[in-house]
Amino acid sequence: MKRSLFNVLFFLKKTKLLKNGEAFVCMRITVDGMQVENNIRKSIDPSL
Repeated sequence: MKRSLFNVLFFLKKTKLLKNGEAFVCMRITVDGMQVENNIRKSIDPSL
């Protein structure tokens, strides 16, 4: 049976700030080197 490497990463997209100064929270899922990145429709103040 083949084993797979699975990784989930949450990060802020600071390059595109909203008008109120908040940054989008994005999620990247990696399975065996294949990446999918998705915006999870949440935002937060980058200084936090």
